[in-house]
Amino acid sequence: MFLRLGVLLVLFLGCSLSVNGQSIKKLKSEADAFFKHEKYSRALAKYYSVQYRKPDDMGVRTRIGACSYYTNKPEQAKKYLHYVLENDKSPSAETYLYLAKTYQGELNFSEAIKFYKFYLRNIKENHKDRNWVKAEIRRCASGLRLVAKDQLAIVENLGETVNGPGDDFAPMLSPNFGDKIYFSSARPGNRGGLRDEKGLRDEQFGNYKADMFSTQVVNGAWTATSPLNPMLNSARHEVILGFGEGGKLLHYFKGPTLFSGELLVDTFKVDATGPNSGYLNSPMNGEMGDGAPFFVNDSTIIFSSFREGGFGGRDLYITEYSYTGQWSRPLNLGPIINSPYDETTPFLSQDGRTLYFSSNGINSMGGLDVFKSTFDDFKEQWSTPENVGIPINSAADDAYFKLTHDGYKGFFSSDRIDGEGMRDIYVAYFRSPNREQLVAMTPALFSEVRDYKSQKQSGVSVAMETPKSEIGTVSTITSRTYTEDEITEYKFKPLFYNKDEQVLTITNTQELNKIARLLIQYPQLRLVITSNSDGGTPKNFDLYFSLKRGEEVATYLTGHGVKPSSITIKGCGINYPIAKIETESGFNAQALRLNRRIDLDVLNTTGLPIRIKKEEPVVNKRIESKSDDYYRTAIQGLSYKVQVAAIKQMYNGNILKDYPDPMVEMRGEDEYYKYTVGLYQTFSSANELRKDLIRQGVTDAFIVPYVNGVRVNKDDSKIYSAAYPDLLNFLEKTE
Repeated sequence: MFLRLGVLLVLFLGCSLSVNGQSIKKLKSEADAFFKHEKYSRALAKYYSVQYRKPDDMGVRTRIGACSYYTNKPEQAKKYLHYVLENDKSPSAETYLYLAKTYQGELNFSEAIKFYKFYLRNIKENHKDRNWVKAEIRRCASGLRLVAKDQLAIVENLGETVNGPGDDFAPMLSPNFGDKIYFSSARPGNRGGLRDEKGLRDEQFGNYKADMFSTQVVNGAWTATSPLNPMLNSARHEVILGFGEGGKLLHYFKGPTLFSGELLVDTFKVDATGPNSGYLNSPMNGEMGDGAPFFVNDSTIIFSSFREGGFGGRDLYITEYSYTGQWSRPLNLGPIINSPYDETTPFLSQDGRTLYFSSNGINSMGGLDVFKSTFDDFKEQWSTPENVGIPINSAADDAYFKLTHDGYKGFFSSDRIDGEGMRDIYVAYFRSPNREQLVAMTPALFSEVRDYKSQKQSGVSVAMETPKSEIGTVSTITSRTYTEDEITEYKFKPLFYNKDEQVLTITNTQELNKIARLLIQYPQLRLVITSNSDGGTPKNFDLYFSLKRGEEVATYLTGHGVKPSSITIKGCGINYPIAKIETESGFNAQALRLNRRIDLDVLNTTGLPIRIKKEEPVVNKRIESKSDDYYRTAIQGLSYKVQVAAIKQMYNGNILKDYPDPMVEMRGEDEYYKYTVGLYQTFSSANELRKDLIRQGVTDAFIVPYVNGVRVNKDDSKIYSAAYPDLLNFLEKTE
């Protein structure tokens, strides 16, 4: 009897151990499968179950450490991996590798180097990782140097309302709204669900395809994201590439993988059959891996490619659309920019000479880092790319870097170890603006320098930067020489409005449509809208109503694709009439009609194959006023005005009535109306007016310099002081 029970007990225990062994083996097999398919969170849960049942399995503990690294748990990763090193007599080489990766991710480069070297000692001489690890050690050495550099920015993750546990990447600035960005994300809820590499549904090992999203600031915070038109997003990958024609066109990528697909363009118009999309007209071939384009303008693209003839890995190329209607053959940017490694996600600044891009070369600190290079017009070559450093760069992949128009912020994506998921969207806040976003050059792009210099008639002249003032850029460079056949002449008339304040008449909108097309074709152009009146109202009302008419014109233009930042509006009221209201013969009704006008001045035409001609209205000599001639002469070159207020409403008070040359102005994108008085050619004269205003109680009055009628700030004045030495007096008194 007892013998029979003993036999049964042995059989039961044997079966139990067998079943338990099979269960552990199955769990570990499932965990390994998830690990292989990079499903690290699911693999981690399985490995935990195995560890609970078999705590002495050091291989499982190593995998828990590896999964912890991949799921952004560096402290847990170090805890498990160090435990293995302390308790396993012969730890796997993988243990050293993931400790090195974890320390590198935390920017502890000294420890990372130590464990990378341990890893090298524990792998064979012909191991496939050996060369990669040696390069990674050099990247850690770069990191040690970069840690010591001053940090020029503060970097923030855009947070969980934007980023999630999925893959968020490729931020794109809105062309029309400064507080809005677009990006791509592979996240739960995307169209198509979980799919394998062949595009078939796979709920176990599949991944989400990237869809296109947008987010913007509301009440000071980034809002929850929203996907773009469902007719654009699909079961394939979609990635926003850029915008064209002032934001009217959307350029995007669609493909089965992120490295091969179609380059498309959409007009945002949706009909019954779907979005109005087509293929992007360019030499880029998405199916062959060309990608990461930056659209400098509608006729220039810089992109990344691993096409034959490069320097290794992905290289950066440029292609330009000529007046003949053809794109140029893509030109490699050369060995200074490109390396045997990958160069990708380019961004060219407003100056046309400063290039940002990402590279995983040996001067990175791990993965892709953001680099910066500037083009020297005299040498006609790029400077050695400089790593922009911490905190923009990390030991992970940092890419898609783009500066905002004012140069104070930069958006990028990174899969750094402190993120929400895989890649996240980050913003860098700079302590001072990046000046390359605040200047324009002649010629506009680095690629035009050689032709520009060869066409100069008197010697070789390098390009000079011109400041970007409050209204845009002002050019002071001699124009590039074009043949008459290359030059297109544009004629613009003033806009006249009737006594019923009808500004957007058929005649005027025809004129504005011509202006809009020109400003969209040449984004570097700037427009000054100067609104005049026939008087008849108090001075503050007269100026305010003048500005409002100018705003109506600006709203029409921005509604037709012109960037608000390209426009400045000035309200001058009755200050500068072209016709006398009172003559020797008495009241002149015709003068009222002539003075109800809005002048349009196109600036920044230097270096472009265009000629602007203003068609001035014909005024009878008998009633002609020279006031407008005086104003036009006075604003040529250097002039000064004194600002008395910057408010969102109409200015009330006697200052505008009691002092000469009152004016109100604003940028097309600004909320504030800036009121000024006086118009002088010397700082001393303007300063006397400022002192008088202070005595009258306007204690915050200050002097504003203008160059050719364009407001410039203090930093820009330093550049202009060489041409206008009187600015040194302004700079001295305002230090």
